[in-house]
Amino acid sequence: MTKKIQLNDEQWRTLEALRDAIAKRHPTNTIRVSSRLRSNGLVTTDRQGTCMLTDLGLSRLNQGR
Repeated sequence: MTKKIQLNDEQWRTLEALRDAIAKRHPTNTIRVSSRLRSNGLVTTDRQGTCMLTDLGLSRLNQGR
């Protein structure tokens, strides 16, 4: 089991927004992602600037609020 990283409301909503945008195949470049989510490995950005959840980010969402 992965460590449960504490997230504030804004960070949690960002993860949910990314998950929903990816599921609906909507662009994610308008979603503002904090450096904390990136530095903890929950979110990454590809060469085109598209943000996406990592496996760790998906795992954290599945752990619940």
